[in-house]
Amino acid sequence: MRHIHVIGAGVVGLATALRLQQEGHKVALIDRNGPGEMASRGNAAGIAWTDVAPLASKGIWRKIPGWLLDPLGPLAVRPAYALKILPWMLRFSRASFPDKLKHSVLGKAAINKASLPAWERLWQASGTRHHVFLQGCLEVYTEQSQIEGVRSEWQEQREHGIEVQELTGDEIRELEPDFAGSVVGGALVPGWMSVDDPHALCLSLAEAFERNGGKILKNSVSHIQPQGDHIVLHVEGEEQILSDHVVIACGAWSKTLAAQLGDKVPLETERGYNTTFSDPNVSLKNAVMVPGLGFAVTQLSHGLRVGGAVEFGGLELDANWKRADAMAEKASRLLPGLNRDNGIRWMGHRPSMPDTLPVIGHSKHSERVTYAFGHGHHGLTQAAITAELVSDLICGETPKIDCTLYSAQRF
Repeated sequence: MRHIHVIGAGVVGLATALRLQQEGHKVALIDRNGPGEMASRGNAAGIAWTDVAPLASKGIWRKIPGWLLDPLGPLAVRPAYALKILPWMLRFSRASFPDKLKHSVLGKAAINKASLPAWERLWQASGTRHHVFLQGCLEVYTEQSQIEGVRSEWQEQREHGIEVQELTGDEIRELEPDFAGSVVGGALVPGWMSVDDPHALCLSLAEAFERNGGKILKNSVSHIQPQGDHIVLHVEGEEQILSDHVVIACGAWSKTLAAQLGDKVPLETERGYNTTFSDPNVSLKNAVMVPGLGFAVTQLSHGLRVGGAVEFGGLELDANWKRADAMAEKASRLLPGLNRDNGIRWMGHRPSMPDTLPVIGHSKHSERVTYAFGHGHHGLTQAAITAELVSDLICGETPKIDCTLYSAQRF
């Protein structure tokens, strides 16, 4: 039995801690904010295992200039952060080249295909299955040219065994009568899964972890240091913690700790915004993605969440709440009956890699440290399978997926 510390109590850290606990290890979670309080709190609530294409896909660069011209559009770079994000953007550009893109599609398809079965195992083991339900996902478009441009992506999904049904605007309104006539068409992906409230799921996972003897320490790790047969963690108050093994799963804050271990990963934060309306006056049976405008609409147990988009501004700059308001305004054009009163706005930091693949594997300097971060838009989706892969690596077993695809040393 190992004494293992997992740094980060978001959904990835929680899933990993539970899996390691199931394997018989003594596990503690360390997080300065508490379970599910950062990026995991405000995500779009989808188990998006049906996604195949990485963000850095073919032709993405034709779209980016137009997006950047709109400061409240799907993609924005804060002027104060423009020079800092340039190296990441260059890597992102390189990831869209055919040779790199093939690697990214292979890695993303492999981990997403395994995601839902892994979640089913974790929901069953933790008693949290009640948070999850089968819900289709609609992609909707307001321009026919957008549909023509995305059909190749739908076909790629079908080639990976995913059902995609192309629909007309009228067929979409038969499913979701609240949509405006401006929706000209799109597609339904019936196999999508959603959770009723991402934060509630995290709290339930934390309760299961503590119920089985796990400890959650509210603290911040400033430094990590391999030392003989242990890993030394330096936390607030100059306290030191000795651990047999450490998992770094603190999302966008993982970069600094990885660098201390010799892994200079190109991790950036995509700042995502949303607004949750408690009395929206519209109701959706399906999750909704609006790729042309860069946001999603999800029905949660406590309201309707409108959010998404990407803003590069690092971890320190203040939130630009106009971005959340702009998405809500665009959503009201598609859903004319949407009541936008009393919305609660939120901003979080997605930990994103330029090739859209997470970092899962041992550190460069010590196999007593394992990484589990950089999941971008798919932290909720990939949390349970990441937990299983990390557990396999720590236990010396052959992982279910080739983890060289996700190694920190791939760059």
